[in-house]
Parts: sequence; C-alpha cells; structure tokens
Amino acid sequence: MKKFRTMALVLAAVIILPYNARSAEVSGQTAVTDETAAESSTTVPDETGSQTTSEEQIPADTVSAGETSTTSSTGESTPDISAAQGQSLFNEPLKLPNANPTYNLELKSGSLNVTYPNHESSAHDSKYIPLIINGTLVDSEVLLVHDRTLAPLRVLTEALGGSVDWNDAEHSITITKGNDIIKMTIGSNQVYINGVESTIDVPPDIYNDLTYLPLRFVAETLGAQVTYNTGEYDPVSMAYQSYKLVQGVSANAVIDQYDPSWPVYSKFQAQSTITALSQKLFDQFTQQNNANNPDKDYTSKYNFILYNINNTRIVGSVSRYYVVESFCLFLFDKYTGTIYTAGSNSTSNWVRRYAEGDPQNMNLFTDTYFFK
Repeated sequence: MKKFRTMALVLAAVIILPYNARSAEVSGQTAVTDETAAESSTTVPDETGSQTTSEEQIPADTVSAGETSTTSSTGESTPDISAAQGQSLFNEPLKLPNANPTYNLELKSGSLNVTYPNHESSAHDSKYIPLIINGTLVDSEVLLVHDRTLAPLRVLTEALGGSVDWNDAEHSITITKGNDIIKMTIGSNQVYINGVESTIDVPPDIYNDLTYLPLRFVAETLGAQVTYNTGEYDPVSMAYQSYKLVQGVSANAVIDQYDPSWPVYSKFQAQSTITALSQKLFDQFTQQNNANNPDKDYTSKYNFILYNINNTRIVGSVSRYYVVESFCLFLFDKYTGTIYTAGSNSTSNWVRRYAEGDPQNMNLFTDTYFFK
C-alpha cells in the first residue's frame, strides 16, 4: 500500500478538509477513450467526499455513485459513446455545457463561508449540502424535507434546459422543455406530465421566499441523472466509491445530463497528462527550492514525492471529472481536458483551475509536504 495514500487518510481524519485544486487546458489532444479500458459500464454525471455523518443526512430519494478506475496498458483509444445516463421522457438535443467546479470553503465561527465560481459568497450552517449541476457548483443549496431532497425551482429547471411559468392565482408551476410539459402545484402531491397525472412523495413548497421542487423527480423527468455523493472510500482498492467535489461537508447533490455520443478523454490520457504535468512541476519546484535552501538536503522528501508521481492513477470520478491522485489530487475534465487541483489547510478547502506559470503552483508542494 502506498505510503502517500496512508498518510492522506490520516490527514483527512484530522482535518476533514482535503486537497487543493486549480485547472488547465490540455492542448493538442483529441477527446477519446481507451479501447481496452472497462468504461462502458460507467455512468458519467453531468455537472459536480468525507463520510456521511448521520442517517438523517442521506435522503431516501438519492443514492451514492462512483466510478471504478481502470487504466489502459496500451494507450490505444477509440471514442467513448457509453458514458451517459439512459433516455428519459425528454429527448431534446443537448449541447455540452460549460463547467466550473472551482470554489473556496472557509470555516468561520461555526459557519461555512463558500465562494462560488461566480465569485459570490454565501454563509451556510453545518447542514449545508452543495448542489452541483453539469460539473458546476451552483450558488444555491438543497433542502431535506421528510427525508427527500428539494432544490430551487429556477436553478434546477433552467440549468437542465427547461423554462418556467408561474401562475400566481393557482400557485402552480409549469415547466416546459421542447414539446413536453410538467405541471405542479404548491403543496400538492399531484403532478401532470404531458397531461398524465402522477403522484410524488413530497410536494413543491416555498421556503425563504423561494420555490423548491423535489430534486430527483424533476431532474430525472428532464432527462438528467441524480447522485448523492458522501465521499465513500474503499481502503482495499484505495479508490473513492463516491467522491465529493466540495469537501468539508456531509454530502454533495450532483445532477448530470450529457449526450452519450459525445467523445471523452480516456482514463489513460488523463493519467498520462497528469503524470507529465506533475513531473514538470516537480522539476520547477526542486530547482527553485534548492536555490532558496542551498544548505539543506531534501533527498528523502524528493524521493517520496517522485514515488507518488510515478504512481499517478485514477482514484474515482465525480460528475464530468476524473479524480487523479499524484503528488496531490487533480480533477481532469473528461470532455475538455481542463485540469484543476484540490487542496486544503486547517480552516479551508478549495478547487482551483490550474494555470501555467502561476506562482501558487509551487505551494502544491510546500503545503502538502510541509517544506520549511
């Protein structure tokens, strides 16, 4: 078992706030997948771990999902057309949405202060459940009502390509996507899909002046897949069964909607790219660190880092991202090749887009391996 992975588990238990993240474009590559990798049975979520802390925090209408890691030994690849959810009532053509998983979460006076990809910040209590749609952390949150998950009306429907009409007299909501229509009424368990009546467990309702809808029902009816990621980690395979994009919370609600015909980067491509990038960053760091500390010997620490780089591998997935473990954790967008890094300290955790030449890249080494 790798020393680095053992150490990472110990640190996670002490801090609960994991790695640091930032992202970059991978140039000169075509998005394809391994011909020999076992990816055909893997479901790729749309947009989007620590362990679950209580039974009440896991809604009955959600499930944890993760991706089993495989790596091609040959590097041969063909386009992957299997990594998406099944068909739904709605069959409108999809466009690949832009995605941005970056965030910063700080623990302040018992509350969680979250800075979103749009640079807006909000304070949340300890029950905060981040909402990730098509790979982007949304400036909102979900609610748990009678063990069911509810999400804000417009945030949920418009992100999935639907439009919303509100009838104030009837207190009813009409969601339209293409030629299909869902009609719901505040406080009512009866819903109509293209005029056909159905019953849901929890009705739409109004909380804090916002209309909330049952997340799973609406998302799946609009053709999306819903997962509830709690950060489950398998110590035997040393991989995440359910990786959380946003760390330091009990769970993430993840909604994804992708076309299965869209090609994706293979796991082999992601692993190879991160290995090469990690080696490049390591060379830059050692040159800089040796120049700043000419009288110190860091040989053993350098060897430890190199061991982790040489054993770079896929350890899970979340939404459209491969989770890649090298000398730190990376997220690799399987559709665009964009790279992010994930990090943490004693009071915060974050995901950031990797940028070539950013001075903070060197902090990935100093923060993780405690260089003094």
